[in-house]
Amino acid sequence: MRNFINLSKNKQIELNAKFPDLFKIYCVDETPHYKKVEITVFDHWLTFEEFQNDRPDKNERLRRNKLLHDFSKIMSKNTEILNFKFKGKWDRCCPSFRKFSSQESMDNYLHPAGDNGSSDKFCRLVLPEFSAVYFESWDYTNIFYIQDDKIIPKIKQWASESGVYCLEY
Repeated sequence: MRNFINLSKNKQIELNAKFPDLFKIYCVDETPHYKKVEITVFDHWLTFEEFQNDRPDKNERLRRNKLLHDFSKIMSKNTEILNFKFKGKWDRCCPSFRKFSSQESMDNYLHPAGDNGSSDKFCRLVLPEFSAVYFESWDYTNIFYIQDDKIIPKIKQWASESGVYCLEY
């Protein structure tokens, strides 16, 4: 069974206009369209020393991944989330937006990829209602790219409900 269903061409055009510079933020390039907000299991920005000394055992890794998964599930229950992938190469690269084919495929996709050595399996989502982009990232920290600060209280609420933290730049 397929995990995703492509959206109509009209919806693709609408979402492409709503989310400018998506490939730039995927490549971690700066863009004036977005502000970053992070979701993390840590209650503060880690110092370099804290980062270097953070070597969680298996149970702690599982606990941290569960917290981030819980956040994603709460987020998905409160707003529409769509996956996207990129078609084409470099300057001709454009996003292709997809909805989930079932609740089970969504839940499976929202599981953190963990320490798999590659970011290819990381979660990539857009939240059309809030004009926000959500990327899974490294070190138990996920990133929101937001176009409007009005979503920050909602993100903080979801974080509080799931036991993670929302850190602003």
